[in-house]
Amino acid sequence: MKYKELVLKDIPLDLNEWKKKLLIHFFSKLEEGHLIVTENGNLVGEFGNHQSDLKAEIEILKPSFYSKFLFGGSIGAGESYINQEWQSSNLVNVIRVFLRNYKTLDEIEKKYTWISRIGNHVIHKQRKNSKTQAKQNISDHYDLGNELYSIFLDNKMMYSSGIYKNGNENLNEAQELKLNAICEKLQLSAKDHVVEIGTGWGGLAIYMAQNYGCQVTTTTISDEQYQYTKRKVKELNLENKIKLLNCDYRELTSSYDKLVSIEMIEAVGKEYINEFIKKCSYLLKDNGVMLIQSINILDQRLKSYSQNVDFIQKHIFPGGFLPSLTLLSDKFTKLTDLVIRDVHDIGLDYAQTLQDWHINFKNNFYKIRNDGYDLRFYRLWEFYLNSCEAGFLERNCSATQILLTKRDHLGKISRI
Repeated sequence: MKYKELVLKDIPLDLNEWKKKLLIHFFSKLEEGHLIVTENGNLVGEFGNHQSDLKAEIEILKPSFYSKFLFGGSIGAGESYINQEWQSSNLVNVIRVFLRNYKTLDEIEKKYTWISRIGNHVIHKQRKNSKTQAKQNISDHYDLGNELYSIFLDNKMMYSSGIYKNGNENLNEAQELKLNAICEKLQLSAKDHVVEIGTGWGGLAIYMAQNYGCQVTTTTISDEQYQYTKRKVKELNLENKIKLLNCDYRELTSSYDKLVSIEMIEAVGKEYINEFIKKCSYLLKDNGVMLIQSINILDQRLKSYSQNVDFIQKHIFPGGFLPSLTLLSDKFTKLTDLVIRDVHDIGLDYAQTLQDWHINFKNNFYKIRNDGYDLRFYRLWEFYLNSCEAGFLERNCSATQILLTKRDHLGKISRI
């Protein structure tokens, strides 16, 4: 049945049935992966390449799923999942199938989600990271409670990708390898004064001070992270090595030997990337070295990504924006005298990190279930963690450690 025939024939009869048939029509355009859709125990259809190694299934629990997906696109599908309108035994694979068929998903969003897209854009624009709004945006995610993050992160509370050198490391080992790689690339020594933009829960600052003896100035605008790190630094008697600040990075003024920022640039926002990059250069001495670990959207998807709002920007990281690798390279070149010396892609390591986080989250959620984290919250975070894992596995996004030096830095660099 042609698309025009489907619309003209079925709209007058049953609007819900029309929505279902129209969405199934789009599903029939899937070319990659194999998707099985069932409803009330009955097969709705099998779509895509039946011989594909990537297999996924969706069990529709409520007919409102069709409307949410059709008129809400990928955001609507996520919200529908939170509302228990559908489920899957392998959520990662479901999302991978749709990422692999992004042209079909883009077609749905272009034709039918324009009303919801307008609303999402308005909300997203209101969340751009001015100094005042940045603190609120960070609080909305990072101040959900240290107990939440403690149930799925490693023993150092690192909320960023680890490095799985051999592929069989556990989460604690992978994060230790990441910390070591950062410090070795920066060639840290006891004579260095390092500035860290984005403290997290203090894992990197503490690691640098304990293992390399350097002075560390680290800043965060998350009140919960600040209080947690303050207690940790005091417990470890590192107050003479670590200066902890609760202020916006834009307020920093001194000059430092080394600079490090781990997965903080994503929280800066599209409108403030230039300011962030220029600030990094300003904070470094003339022979300084810096390393940023960044999540990057695929270069070829940057234009589409920049013009839209996704599920994570709406529900997880308000004000967030993933720069592409080429965008960052261009910005550093045009705005500073910093030179990129090394780029290390750890995108697949991030997929493994997210899988480990999800396993921990699922196994330990019972510990916080009575603290206000309900089933909707659980499904929100399950969708978040699984969609991120799918994104890295499909290489829709990646993560990189980027090592840069000032133009006057003439020394060798360290590759790990």
